[in-house]
Amino acid sequence: MGMYLAFTVLGLLAAFGLLALCWLLLGRLLLPVPLNLTVSLTGHGDGEGLEQGVRALHWLRRTGLWRGDIRIVDGGLSPRGLAVARRLVEDCHAQLHI
Repeated sequence: MGMYLAFTVLGLLAAFGLLALCWLLLGRLLLPVPLNLTVSLTGHGDGEGLEQGVRALHWLRRTGLWRGDIRIVDGGLSPRGLAVARRLVEDCHAQLHI
């Protein structure tokens, strides 16, 4: 009985390993062609929506789904909006163009 359980667990682990390997290979095949693109986000006022956009692009870059630069363009940012943009530059490695 103990040998049967050990072989069952070993078989399940092998099947899971094979499935994980296939998943990684499929993901690599479906990954977009690496293009070095720059995305510019224009900030207005207090930077409403700016943080969400920059953090979403930063997440894509960290996971390897996108390769490129994030540029924050000042489109009339208030002092509070500039503070948000400067924090995003430090946190998400973006570029700020005033």
